[in-house]
Amino acid sequence: MFKTIVVAVDGSDCSKKAVTTACDIAAANGAKMVIVHAPQAETTAFIVGGPVGYHELLTAPSHAELEETGNKIVAEAAELAKEKGCTVETDMHIGDPVRQVLKVAKDKDADLIVMGRRGLGSVASLFLGSTSQKIQHHATCACLTVV
Repeated sequence: MFKTIVVAVDGSDCSKKAVTTACDIAAANGAKMVIVHAPQAETTAFIVGGPVGYHELLTAPSHAELEETGNKIVAEAAELAKEKGCTVETDMHIGDPVRQVLKVAKDKDADLIVMGRRGLGSVASLFLGSTSQKIQHHATCACLTVV
């Protein structure tokens, strides 16, 4: 039923559950998986700085910090998938997660996008809406949101 599954990750517990769920679906369908991450300054500050102070939230991480953190998140997700017996492609570009996930899904002709319901961008989502909601609204394939 599913041939290509795109998994959106951000390093959160929900995105780790999304990876394991996607692996189960991929194994059952003989599908290939693509892990996607697009770090943004406001969410990456939480990862880079751990518990952050007010000043750190006002100071955006550098491009190099975003790239380093993004690569770590993708590598951890790929390792988790490998432990579950899945082979994956990875994609990491700094920028808007919604646009990046949708772009990869379109470019890879994905049948399914799997993502966590709640990620690291909860403060921004109060004002702008959640990433998972926006992806579901604009996706041209099936979406599965993992809690």
